Amino acid sequence: MSNNSSENNQKNGNSINKGSVIRKIILILAIGVFCYSSYQLINIYLEYKKGKDIYNSIDNQVLDNNTPENIIIKDDNGNTSDVEISFTYNHDSLLSINPDGLGYLYIPSINLRLPIVQTTDNDYYLTHAFEGTYNGNGCIFEDYRIDDKLNSTNVILYGHNMTYGSMFGLLPNYSDYSFCNTDGNDIFYIYTEDKIMMYKIFSAYVSEPISDTYTFNFSSIDGLKEYAATMKSNSNYETNVDVSQTTQVVTLSTCTSDGSQRFIVHGTYIGQTSLNTNIN
Repeated sequence: MSNNSSENNQKNGNSINKGSVIRKIILILAIGVFCYSSYQLINIYLEYKKGKDIYNSIDNQVLDNNTPENIIIKDDNGNTSDVEISFTYNHDSLLSINPDGLGYLYIPSINLRLPIVQTTDNDYYLTHAFEGTYNGNGCIFEDYRIDDKLNSTNVILYGHNMTYGSMFGLLPNYSDYSFCNTDGNDIFYIYTEDKIMMYKIFSAYVSEPISDTYTFNFSSIDGLKEYAATMKSNSNYETNVDVSQTTQVVTLSTCTSDGSQRFIVHGTYIGQTSLNTNIN
C-alpha cells in the first residue's frame, strides 16, 4: 500500500508541476502579447502625434488665424453670398514648404484644414506628410492622373481614415443624414493660388475601391452632368442638391474602417471669389 501511495503522490506531484509550468507559459505569453500590443499602440499614438505636430506647424505657416476674412462668393449666374472665414490663406507660404502643393481644403463642419498635393503617383503621399517626412498620416492628395489639377471637372482627393480623427478620419460623419443636413455642414472650400471655391455636398456613400466613382478627365460637360446624377443616386440619403447644371465635382475618398471599401463624399461647385479681392 505504501508503494502505491508513493507512486500516486509522485504522479500527482508531476501533474501539479506540469500544470504549473503550463500556467506560467500561458502567463508569459499573455504578458508578451500585452507588451507587444501596448508597444504597437504607443507607436501608433506617437505617429499620430508627430503627424498632428507637422500639420499644426504647416497651419501656422500658411494660415493667419488672427485675421478672419469676410468673402463674397459669386456663382455662375452672378448670385452672391456672404461667407465669414476664420483665417486668411497664403499660397506662397504653402509652396515654400512643398512645391507639390496645389492649395488648401477647408471643411468647417469637421474642422478640417489641410494642404492638397499632387505628384507623379498615388503612393508617395500615402506614407509621407506634406513637407516630405515619412509619416503614417500621409497627406491629402489629388489623383496623379487628373489633368488641370484643381480646375479639373472631377477633382478626386484621397486621404487616410485615421483612428484619431485626423486627415479624413471624420469624413464618415457624413454617413449620417442628420449630420450632413445640419445647417452649414454640407459646405466646404478649396483654396488655390488665386481663388477660393465653394462646394455643396450632394452625395455620400460606400464604394468599391474600383468603381465608376473614380471617373475623371471628362471630355464634355454633359458627361460630367451624367456622372453627377449617377453619383447622386448612389447617396445613402437625399440631399436635395440640384446637380443638373454642375460644372465641377470634387470627390473626397477614404477607406472604410476595415479598409476593404471606400467612403465617398461628393461636392458640386457653387461659386468662387478671387483670393484677397473678394469678387471676380
